[in-house]
Amino acid sequence: MIIDDTLFYWIHRLFHIPFFYKLFHKKHHEYNNTVGIAAIYAHPIEYLFGNLLPVVLGPAILSTQSHYATHMIWFFWRNMETIDGHCGYEFPWSPYRVFLMSASSEHHNYHHSHNDGAYGSLFTFWDSVCGTDFSY
Repeated sequence: MIIDDTLFYWIHRLFHIPFFYKLFHKKHHEYNNTVGIAAIYAHPIEYLFGNLLPVVLGPAILSTQSHYATHMIWFFWRNMETIDGHCGYEFPWSPYRVFLMSASSEHHNYHHSHNDGAYGSLFTFWDSVCGTDFSY
């Protein structure tokens, strides 16, 4: 989770640099109001580096140190969390809010509506440290 969140934050923030935004990330931001099914709607380059790489790097590093079922549970958990974060509604009972500093649908809604800040996915840690966790 730490590897995923760190990599996602910095790659996502990189995709908001105007040059990369116009080339790759603008496609994902065609949705100003988030909707679950559009969570992975992205340019292929962004999908590869911004969505896929952060999710698979942790299991790739652990490789044989963890069970295949653990990897499958992680991939399922991560995909459902992404859909939850893009659903446009803050469910108070969401299992993804059990972690300290967990990001939320409200967090990501702010990102899409203002197109700035709130770059984190799983947690708001990097947003807090880097000053990009704007109030919403």
